[in-house]
Amino acid sequence: MAESQAIKPRYRNVWLGLLAGLAALTVASELRDILAAAQQVPGAVRIKDDAGSAAWLWLLALDFAGGIAAGIAAAHWSQRLSWRAVWVLLGMVVLYMLDVTLPLTGSLFWIVVWELVRPLGVLLGAGFYRARERTRPDQPQRPVLVDHANVPHTPYSEAVVVVALCFGPLILSSTLAVFSSGSGAAAFTDNRLLALVLFELMMAAAALGVLHARQYPLATLLPRPSWGGVGVAAVLYMLAAVSSSAIAMLAPQHLLQPVQDLVEGHRSLGALLALSLVNGAYEEIFLLAFLQRGLRRLGASNAIGITLLVRVLYHTYQGPVGFTSVAAFGLVVGAYYWRSGRLFPVIVTHIAADIAALV
Repeated sequence: MAESQAIKPRYRNVWLGLLAGLAALTVASELRDILAAAQQVPGAVRIKDDAGSAAWLWLLALDFAGGIAAGIAAAHWSQRLSWRAVWVLLGMVVLYMLDVTLPLTGSLFWIVVWELVRPLGVLLGAGFYRARERTRPDQPQRPVLVDHANVPHTPYSEAVVVVALCFGPLILSSTLAVFSSGSGAAAFTDNRLLALVLFELMMAAAALGVLHARQYPLATLLPRPSWGGVGVAAVLYMLAAVSSSAIAMLAPQHLLQPVQDLVEGHRSLGALLALSLVNGAYEEIFLLAFLQRGLRRLGASNAIGITLLVRVLYHTYQGPVGFTSVAAFGLVVGAYYWRSGRLFPVIVTHIAADIAALV
């Protein structure tokens, strides 16, 4: 990974526009599913004779907002004043809405509203962005800064110690679960999630203490939050989600059982958010900001590969489908971090992936 202070300016084309729009729609759909589950709406999008209830109005508003965000994203990342990515995205949204299961209602009005709310949002968002472009001259894009420049290379002994502290117990526990005579790892309950949060906080403190004693510049491990990073995270999340979905679709049903067993039962929102926030930062700080970046002298394939191996080893308890999906996720975020040097979008992506998996 280059240590220059900035990377090249933002590149725009129809494929990036389409990908950004799909990412925004994916995030909106995930949020809609979370809201539906919180409202205890039965089924994914099905409820009998209640299409005009407050819960469904919130879901419609979220779909509309997601459409607006998708239209803006597609326009922002495609060529200036071009509508090609927007029209392709709109066609995909219309086809999706024709196939989606509607609320059971006898009201033609609510059926029409449900079919049109997301496509109208896409058109409104893209139209707003294109109108804004016409009133402003084309401005050169500012370069995107990396998190930190001139970070140290990590000695091998230091890398081994930190990896052993942060991930050694997790690798051991995961390996024992794979080879145990029982059914494997236990389901994620509140107690288990909070225990993992406590473990990661303790191990992070120990690892940071070791690095501080070795005079490692701890500030270089910190991400730099930005709203642009949230947008990048949405694209990364969509890429990871598509990869995981493809793996799950191709896998035999019996191989999905370990993952399904892990997410059985109910978890409180507090425990879920605590685990997602801590775990997302913990893993990516020590895997990418410390290990992968510290081993960059070995080249991209070796640095990303070593980091990916560590990531997969402590997820083997999830079974073949689970750790293959983790490998796909690790490859996406590892390649992005190697290219960009930006940690914040990766952490946000990881947090979103954890929430979606456990909700």
